[in-house]
Amino acid sequence: MDKFKPVNRAQSFLLPPSVEEFIKEDHLARVVNEVVDNLDTAEMENRYSSLGQKSYHPKLLLKLLFYGYCIGMRSGRKIAAACEGDVAFMYLACMYRPDFRTINDFRKDNIGQVEKLFIEVVKLCSAMQMIKMGTLVIDSTKLRANASHRRTKTKEQYEQWLSSIESQTKEILNQADGADKEEEEKYGDKRGDELPDEINTKSKLAKRIKEVITQLKEEEKQNFTDPDAKVMKGSDRFQTNYNCQTSCTTDGIIVSAYASNAASDREQLIEIITQAQANTEKQCETILADSGYASYENYQQLHQLNKVILIPDQEKQIETHKAATDPYHRTHFKYDQEQDIFNCPEGKPLPLLRKFQNKRNKQKGKIYQCTACNVCNQKEQCTKGNFRQIHVENRMPLRQTIRQLLDSPAGKKLYKLRQQIIEPIFGHLKHNLKYTILSVRTLKKADAEWKLICLTHNIRQIWKAKCQLSY
Repeated sequence: MDKFKPVNRAQSFLLPPSVEEFIKEDHLARVVNEVVDNLDTAEMENRYSSLGQKSYHPKLLLKLLFYGYCIGMRSGRKIAAACEGDVAFMYLACMYRPDFRTINDFRKDNIGQVEKLFIEVVKLCSAMQMIKMGTLVIDSTKLRANASHRRTKTKEQYEQWLSSIESQTKEILNQADGADKEEEEKYGDKRGDELPDEINTKSKLAKRIKEVITQLKEEEKQNFTDPDAKVMKGSDRFQTNYNCQTSCTTDGIIVSAYASNAASDREQLIEIITQAQANTEKQCETILADSGYASYENYQQLHQLNKVILIPDQEKQIETHKAATDPYHRTHFKYDQEQDIFNCPEGKPLPLLRKFQNKRNKQKGKIYQCTACNVCNQKEQCTKGNFRQIHVENRMPLRQTIRQLLDSPAGKKLYKLRQQIIEPIFGHLKHNLKYTILSVRTLKKADAEWKLICLTHNIRQIWKAKCQLSY
């Protein structure tokens, strides 16, 4: 008796099977198919003409792109190849085999529709009751631009590069002038005055460098390949990056996302919150973010919006360390609210000296100064100036309140959610799916690709939720 199952690749089916039979009921491709079927693609469809050869339906191409991004496949060539050999792609493509140019052109032509589709998927998650907007978790991650870091230069460096190109071009022309006989043999029936490829290429390069120089200010740097990308610190070193902003709920649904070319996160906090509330049409109550978003201006605006703020300031850890070793650190100076004075560790008063205003930093506050430093034995340990001063920003009490909330048991427990929720999302996108480098150039396209990446993350969350319900 044969102990193995028969192997017969020439075996034919009694009835022709459907490709749908090869896809499990809980497969990710089915969720992608269902989500895209519920999206409004009328604007995309209206751009097509009824004349000529029939086109692939926009929903079909969207399904291929969405599923590709869900599994970390961005290349149009790889997606096109998968439509010929991967059952999930064959199912989504309805057995069609679109060319990679068709897929790439569709993505390029509809780059402006990504934001609308992202919001639609967020609203779909909301309709499925997957979004709880009570607590909003905010963070950012740096993704490398599709441009070489070596081609990020200052105006002076570009001028040196241009000088080098022009000298090389001149040298090539001089060599060409002294080679009449060689030209006759080389060009034959041609006129012989055509520009060599080397000169033609370098002349185009020189023209492009001149364009960049005219756009560039003296103190700035600009990348030759992608002028919108900026040099900023990534995970381990400085690179030409984009700063990708993200906010998500405690359910792990990304509710707002965009790409910025500003290295600092401070100016992005209010914008990412505003977008999240607009996309979900709901108000958040608590904000969790890291210290990169901390500033008096952000604290004040969030306080005015009646938000619970859990954003540690960058000075807190430094002050705590210094206060432990310095007995005359400013934290050891006690404030008397009734008399509006500070008392130093030696018991000497620091009355109000004057008020100050910094228009550049939008800060206002008070300066307190001790008048008894000249008779104090500890002056050398306390200050290097003639008199010890304490500068107090008017919004410092608000910062102190936030510190107390973060130090409370309830605050510590709540703030731990930030790492538990958003860091695994970045880890999955960057480590598992390899989204560490953007595949497009310019800020507009980088923004669209980051939204597309986040959109497909939300589709995976829908898939996980449906799988949990089915078991």
